[in-house]
Amino acid sequence: MVAPEFTASTTCQFLKDWRVHHHLLSVAHPHSNCRAEIGVKTVKRLITNNTDPHGSLNTNALQCAILQYRNTPDPATKLSPAQCVFGRPIKDFIPILPGRYIPHPTWSDTLAAREEALRNRHMKDAERWTVHTRRLPPLAVGHHVRIQNQTGPHPNKWDKTGIIIEVRQFDQYVVRVDGSGRITLRNRKFLRRYVPVQAPQPRRTIYDDLRHVTPLPTKPAASPTLWPTTCLPTTPTSNQPTPEPTPSHSEPAVNTPSCPLPDPPPPPEAIMEPPQPITTPPSTPEGPLALTPPTPKQQPPKTALALRRLMDYNKKGLKET
Repeated sequence: MVAPEFTASTTCQFLKDWRVHHHLLSVAHPHSNCRAEIGVKTVKRLITNNTDPHGSLNTNALQCAILQYRNTPDPATKLSPAQCVFGRPIKDFIPILPGRYIPHPTWSDTLAAREEALRNRHMKDAERWTVHTRRLPPLAVGHHVRIQNQTGPHPNKWDKTGIIIEVRQFDQYVVRVDGSGRITLRNRKFLRRYVPVQAPQPRRTIYDDLRHVTPLPTKPAASPTLWPTTCLPTTPTSNQPTPEPTPSHSEPAVNTPSCPLPDPPPPPEAIMEPPQPITTPPSTPEGPLALTPPTPKQQPPKTALALRRLMDYNKKGLKET
């Protein structure tokens, strides 16, 4: 598993500046880190061989072993770790001039026989491991997969699901886990494709909602109604009966002009509501009833909380027995 400090932006920029290729491993898959695991195994073997029967570490012997390991050439590259770093072998505990070390042929024969034995053993192990294996089909972006836990109390169960969002080399896939949305890097060995029964809802963002919002129509400016110059409002005289004014709840009563006026166009969003009858209060000989605002009721003063919590034996007027 890759630690967060190795995937931070600062670390990535540092490796990029020094032209270091950082290869990330899949989660809980140490087999992909083969060479590093071999180095760990070698160091563990050195520590085990330099530990006494009581369990204490012989520090001097361990330092000598590590120094000899740095001068030991690799079978594949024929170069030692010291030559890869410094370009030359370093001094160790073998008393010989640099460049004059020629091992005895017995050691070379023993090394060749050991490599032959290890090669045969590795070939037999590879045949045994590949008996019940098969090549898994590759996955593509957008496939729904089940993810094996690999860790925790149930490492062999397939409790999580996700979607492939990126395909990388060496059978690595970037998966977005359903529910949490966490991004994880998994090997093809721990992924199984499945077809969901119901198609999942697409991920919606604020930009998707803004595309469906239509701008509200602007209301046209209401033009003022102009009275015709030929039509003037008439003043009622004493001979003519005075028409009763029609009560209105929205506009005050005005004198009706003698000629008909054009009705103003109703607004497009206006909703025609039926007129509601207005009830007038009954009249009295003295005059119409005057509407007076109701007076607020005066609440009695609230008793203090300490007095309300008094018990019966603390009330005023009770005699002591």
